[in-house]
Amino acid sequence: MHKATTFEHGGKVYEVRAIPTLNGWKVRIFVEGIPANGFTYSVDSEVYQDAAIDGVPEDLVAGLMETAERDFRRGLAQELVAAEEVTDDDIAAENDKFKP
Repeated sequence: MHKATTFEHGGKVYEVRAIPTLNGWKVRIFVEGIPANGFTYSVDSEVYQDAAIDGVPEDLVAGLMETAERDFRRGLAQELVAAEEVTDDDIAAENDKFKP
């Protein structure tokens, strides 16, 4: 049984989906049925089950869904892509220094 919530951002409606897997739960954001970015959040079944046994009051899957939405709203994916591009550019610049 999967879980889903929706939210609006930038004039579009997004869906946060949580699906059970053989090894736990995976969470991802979709827009019009297509993944909205390359991020997937997950929790292993062992961690999920141990949390319940240990009396952790939070629902870990709901927490992942909230984290995915919050990260998306604040543009975390774009921040990481920009940081990765800067890193690639820095590496290229360093490599250029060693060219004859």
